[in-house]
Amino acid sequence: MPVDEPQRVAALRETAILDTPPEAEFDDIAVLASEICGTPIALVSLVDSDRQWFKARIGTDLPETGRDVSMCSYAVAGRAMIEVGDAVGDARFADSPFVTELGVRFYAGAPLMMQDGHAIGTVCVMDHEPRELTADQRRALRSLARHAAAHLELRRYAARVLDAADRLRELDRLKDSFLASVSHELRTPLSLIRGYLEVLLDDDADPDTARRFHAVMQRNADRLLRLIDDLLLVARLHEDGLKLESTSADLSELAFQVVAASRPLADHKGITVVEHTGTPIPISGDPQRLTQAFSHLMFNAIKFTPEGGRIAVAASGDDEPTLTVMDTGVGIPQADLPYLFDRFHRSRTSDLLAAQGSGVGLTIVKAIIDAHRGTITIESEPDEGTTVRVTLPRGLPCG
Repeated sequence: MPVDEPQRVAALRETAILDTPPEAEFDDIAVLASEICGTPIALVSLVDSDRQWFKARIGTDLPETGRDVSMCSYAVAGRAMIEVGDAVGDARFADSPFVTELGVRFYAGAPLMMQDGHAIGTVCVMDHEPRELTADQRRALRSLARHAAAHLELRRYAARVLDAADRLRELDRLKDSFLASVSHELRTPLSLIRGYLEVLLDDDADPDTARRFHAVMQRNADRLLRLIDDLLLVARLHEDGLKLESTSADLSELAFQVVAASRPLADHKGITVVEHTGTPIPISGDPQRLTQAFSHLMFNAIKFTPEGGRIAVAASGDDEPTLTVMDTGVGIPQADLPYLFDRFHRSRTSDLLAAQGSGVGLTIVKAIIDAHRGTITIESEPDEGTTVRVTLPRGLPCG
């Protein structure tokens, strides 16, 4: 087994050539190898993780074989040409089906070397009689292998270009989605504030109504400030990274304060919030940033948990300081899980529910937890809820 096996297989897969139809440039290489070396069998062989697949073949109808019987695997592992004059007398190949069933006696294979130094296959020739290649034939076989590798390198480059184009299109889509989302997030509270101001300016509102209107405007103004702060923070993350003002803190107390601040919104939606945050849990970190991260997690849990649902928040310090937020909400599709922390990503669930949010909340949470050298994991199933776990470094005892 080659020492670079994972990277080698990855390089092969990047060419996107496996299981593709025959192509003239590779067929020509096999024909030339057979004619130059004077052998009835010639192959352009690609060695995958568990098989060798023949992109081009002369003198055999086999499309592929298992890797465990592959003669080309030895050239790939050694990243050098090998030549076997009589396979019957070679312990490596004497029991190979190529020898025992197909009657192969002679084998020579030159590896297909990619630019990053990984061998992904061979150009090889076989004969039913023992023999030996001339020096010119060996040079020609190596040259054909380099030619085939160049074709494969071009295919890998083309696949990378297509992948980059796909990513650019996805970034454009995310940008458009983000701009539409932020526009909505800004317009909604501004429209509410403007509407209440117009009513108050009519001078007909009684003091109780005015106080209620002021409270609504204050909540929407706070919402605008949070959104602007989030956007500015994301911009700073890209430019300068996240700076912390670390000190000793109590994870239980931080979690308790976040739950207390979030409870009115949960009560308004008819969601039960249960918290287990009694015992002090010392941590080292920036309390303001951690509160910001935990608040985003609570807001997400409330946002995606329907009326009558339940959210449980627990702080534990048994092994390492851990905050767990578990909800009975709508859950997250598996396809969205790898992208939850990507900037401006909004899951399909968010779009379907027309949920508030600019798509930067979890990006901010991840950046804050990473800056604390902690970890965050999210487990979720559609219609079964979501569990978020945050672990942080332990600090000095709380005093």
